[in-house]
Order: sequence, then structure tokens, then C-alpha cells
Amino acid sequence: MKGLCHILLLVLLPLHCYAQGDTAIVQQPAEDFVIASVCMASPGDKIYSALGHACIRLQCPTHELDYIYSYEAEDASHNVLRFFAGKLKMAVRTVPTDEYVAQYKPEGRGVKEYVLNLPIRVKQRLWEQMDRRLEYSPIAYDYMNHGCAVSVLSWLEEAIGKDTLVYAPWPEKYSRSRKEMAWAGLVNEWDIFFASTFIGGEANDLNVANTRKVMIPSDLLEVLQGAHAFGVPLLKDDCNELQRTTKLVEPAKVTPFLLSLVILVLSIANFFLHKVYFRAIVLIPCFLLGLFVLYLVLISNLTCTQWNWLIIPFCPLPFLFWKWRKWWTLPFAAVCIVWVLAMLVYPHQIVDNAHLVLATAMAVCNVEIKLKSGTNIS
Repeated sequence: MKGLCHILLLVLLPLHCYAQGDTAIVQQPAEDFVIASVCMASPGDKIYSALGHACIRLQCPTHELDYIYSYEAEDASHNVLRFFAGKLKMAVRTVPTDEYVAQYKPEGRGVKEYVLNLPIRVKQRLWEQMDRRLEYSPIAYDYMNHGCAVSVLSWLEEAIGKDTLVYAPWPEKYSRSRKEMAWAGLVNEWDIFFASTFIGGEANDLNVANTRKVMIPSDLLEVLQGAHAFGVPLLKDDCNELQRTTKLVEPAKVTPFLLSLVILVLSIANFFLHKVYFRAIVLIPCFLLGLFVLYLVLISNLTCTQWNWLIIPFCPLPFLFWKWRKWWTLPFAAVCIVWVLAMLVYPHQIVDNAHLVLATAMAVCNVEIKLKSGTNIS
């Protein structure tokens, strides 16, 4: 039924205009017969909601049509294993605006609306295109290429026309990769750590159009506020607060960097004390991290996991040859140190600081293992 919204508009628009008793209106109907907006939900405290959400709102007040259109994925919180395997699906969904706004209330998340300043014919075309997208088959979950913000911008480009939509000069930050663009929008340091751990591959590619780097709803808003279409600003001046934000995302008290520093201190202490449980505290987390990264690179179909620089210092394969550790631990420690130095001088932030500290702890721990195996300390 929702897929017939654009048909209703095409049928009801002439009736609406005829009821006005003015044949001129039939050719130039009121612009507010259809209202098109971009809605943005504030960030949540879960990693999949940490950047917020952007969507399209389409209304026909005369006939009480009011729907939200957005790219939606299956609930990752109940499908964690399928998510990391790259098996989750996403598709364009529609829901009445009241229902959409209400779902954020338990999380204390706000929703703001920014009305688009577009001619009626473009707003009708946008509605028709969005209804048509509801019929598309679901695709594999792909936040980088089909995330909410980048999708909204591409939908507007298609409805308005790329040659008609004029952007303001792009800020310097768009010289960075999409991974860095998304990273900059995260507040919670654990979100940053997890995202930087499993996102790699093409996410680090710099040769991507600026419009494809609009990964964050706040960046989308910045772009739309500076854009013009048909000689006028794309957004109207007013902003409607559909729901007020009652809960803000709070920074983590125990951060990944702090925890990694504790592990580094233990590895340094173990260098002198040669305690097995100190060594285990260092090696086990790094080994599990390495298994996770190796799984993403070699097995998972999750987008942007084709390659990850973390596989070098956290590669678990050497530990399969533990019996011969006195031969490989020192070269592996040297590789970890070279990797850390390379990441420090690399011009792009492709790893988190916690990863650098953990890799350093790995190097210290491997040197200690070499010393112990060489001196036969029990």
C-alpha cells in the first residue's frame, strides 16, 4: 500500500488543484502540497548507532500522507555473528513518521527535520523514486557505500540532477579517507577502537568522490546547508525538532588506550620478572585480536575487510609454532617495532593509538620470550 504513494500523488494532485478553482494552479501547484525533508536522529550509545541516522521524510498534508524513507539493516545487536560474517542484509524501508520518531524515545535520542527548498515537480519525482526503491531486493550490509548519509545525498542528486545541485567548496577534511571521515564522527573511544579494528580495505582509499565520503549525518547536514539547487539554497532556514534529545553519548571511563597501557606496563614488568601469568595477560588478548582480524580478512564477506594493517603485528600464525619460539620471537618483535614506527609516520590515521601500544607490548613480550628461552629460566 505504501508503494502506491506516488500514484496517489499523481492522481490527487490535479483534484487538489481543481478544487482551488484556479486553472493556473493546475499548471503550477502549491509547493507545499508535497513537503520533502531530511531528518536526522542524534547518535546513540551502541556502535551501530554511534554516528546517528539520516533519512528522507515525505509528506502530503492534504491527504495525510507522512512517511520516512531510509536504508535499514537487520538488527545487528541480535545477529552479531552474521554481521561479522557479512551475512546481514539491508534495504530501503518506509514507516510512518510518528513510528519512526517514537522508536528513538527509549534511547533518549532526538530527531531534527530540515525542510528541502525544492520545486513541486522535484519533490514528486523524489517520492516516486523512493517508492520504486522499496521494490528493490535487499543487498548485503554495506555501510561505506550504502550508509544512511551517503544514500540520502545520492537520492537527492538523482531527483534534483547532478548538474543542477551545486555544492559549496569542499572543506580540507575531504582529502582524507572514508575511514578517517567516519572515525572523526565517533565520540566513544571504544567505538573508535572497534571500528578501526574491523574496518579497512577500500575504506582507506583516497580516490573516492567527495560525495561518497559523506559518511556522517552531521557532515551531510553541513553539505546540504552549503548546497544550492535551481538558484536557491537547498535547505530552508527553519529546523523542526521532532523529538528533543534527552540523553547524550558519554565518553568511556576506562578507554582502550588506558587498558592497552596497563598491558604494556605488565609486559615491561614481565621483561624483568618472567611471570607466566603476566605473559598470558599480554599474549591472549593480542592473539584473540589477531584471530578476529585474520577471520575478517580471509573468511568474512563484510564490506571493507579485504585488508587490514593490524594483521601484521597481531598475526596469530607464529603462535602455531610455539615449540620453535626461540627462532621466531626476536624477528617478530622487530616486525612489531618497525610496524609501530611506520604507523607513527604514516600520514593517515589508519589505526588507533591503543593498537600501537598493544603492538609495542607484543614486541616487549616476544623479546622476553626469546631471553627466557635462551637462558632456560623456568
